[in-house]
Amino acid sequence: MESFTVDEGVNAYGIQKQVTFEGDQAVTKLTYDAEPLLEAAHAERAMTAGMGWGEGRKVGSVPMAVYGEAMKIQGATERQVFLLNWLRANPKFVTFERFLK
Repeated sequence: MESFTVDEGVNAYGIQKQVTFEGDQAVTKLTYDAEPLLEAAHAERAMTAGMGWGEGRKVGSVPMAVYGEAMKIQGATERQVFLLNWLRANPKFVTFERFLK
């Protein structure tokens, strides 16, 4: 039997799902285009340049795929640490300049 791929398209979160069938196995591939999120984060970072910290300050935007991984972590503090560390490792998603310092 030949292999074939079913493309389920892009969902509301920007995640594209493709399922490839190879004989008796199925391989699922999930991808997303981060470019719109990166552009929005850059624009927000430019708008917050020079601003100080405040209550409830948004410091970054996290792709839904990463957020989904964070939701698997038990405990709110552990999830927050995971997300903050992810933003530090991926500074292009940061929306508040002072967070990077």
